[in-house]
Amino acid sequence: MLLLSRLHSPNTRFILPFVITTLMILSYPLLTPFITTYAQLWIKLPFILLGTVVILNYKLPQAQSGSIAIVMLIAYSVIIYWLQTSLANTDTKLIFCLLATLLPLNLLLLRFIYLPKLFSVATTILLLGLSLQYGITATICYFYQVAFSNWQQTHLFTYHNISSLPLILIIFNLAISCGAGALTVKYHRRIDRHIFICSLLATTTFIFFHYPFISSTTFIICALFLLTDLGYCRYQQNLCDPLTQLADHRALALSLSQLQQDYTIVVIDIDNQAKIIAKHHPQAINDIQRSIAAQLALQSQHSEHLYFVSQQFIMIFEDRKIVECQSIIERLQQDIGAEKYIIEPIIIEPLPDQTETKAKKGRKKTIKVTVSAGISASHVDQSALTVVQQAIDILQAAQQAKKKKNNQIYVSETNNTSS
Repeated sequence: MLLLSRLHSPNTRFILPFVITTLMILSYPLLTPFITTYAQLWIKLPFILLGTVVILNYKLPQAQSGSIAIVMLIAYSVIIYWLQTSLANTDTKLIFCLLATLLPLNLLLLRFIYLPKLFSVATTILLLGLSLQYGITATICYFYQVAFSNWQQTHLFTYHNISSLPLILIIFNLAISCGAGALTVKYHRRIDRHIFICSLLATTTFIFFHYPFISSTTFIICALFLLTDLGYCRYQQNLCDPLTQLADHRALALSLSQLQQDYTIVVIDIDNQAKIIAKHHPQAINDIQRSIAAQLALQSQHSEHLYFVSQQFIMIFEDRKIVECQSIIERLQQDIGAEKYIIEPIIIEPLPDQTETKAKKGRKKTIKVTVSAGISASHVDQSALTVVQQAIDILQAAQQAKKKKNNQIYVSETNNTSS
């Protein structure tokens, strides 16, 4: 599992798919005899592997790979059942061009659709949308075959010595793949990584469609990438804090060891914890922390870099300056300050001799809280652990001050002096 975490480091998550895709294309002539021998199994494997991704995603919805696997399954079904005849056929060429246009667009669209569960209203809407596209595609193929034949000769330039895919669609697919790769590098979100891998391999399929069994091979690789990510997601689940279900100190230590030079670390803590405990009960802080953790986890762009360690929330921002992080934290502070948090009452159990007395449970209470944050950015001569400690120290120093203000952001003195 340590190997899985290394494969998901910032350096490899972008380069590895390119390397594997390039090696596959270069070695494909050598692989063709083996694939031909087991042709039937090779054709069925993508259905099995992508179906496994969908099933496993039901248990790990935070992996966000189920919806992408569904889209890839539908695309592969179209390839197997509709595109096994010559592309010289106008009907087949039209379906091929429509698929090469719609698949990358659907993959990119998934970035803006939040699917918390595989079986949900959002998933139903997604399936209805895909079915509608399927129906529109069938209608276009039925009514516009002759018109497309005339239109493609004028507008769709195809260099058959390079690819059967029209040049404009090659550029379009490569642009989508590069855009998804840029999002992967910038935001480090799991969904961006999935879209990048799938769009890259789909583009490879369309460009080298004249290779035998290329679609089966690329979709198998795509499914294996998704399964690997599911395994890593499962590994991350084992490094979770039981109270908040966020990544714990072990996951933080692992992430710190993989950080590159440019990053900023933010430590967030609840204001006036002693007053809250005095007014309510010690368990109240746990209730608030659990609720804030759930609120922060909904911010999917930060969920992979969010930790709960020593009763504090820790966030890591890669390739972001302090000014950018301050604006993000200010928005989070506003969201947290606007929310009302429920404090569960303590259940008073009766003494053993009070057999007729029932357990007493008070009423739930709601409370508004604020949070303060300490920020520290990386430096060449500092370890990641030192950067974390600086953020903690500046926040603790502010909390111990006599005239402490709530809902504040404190920047480490090291960063102030360096700027």
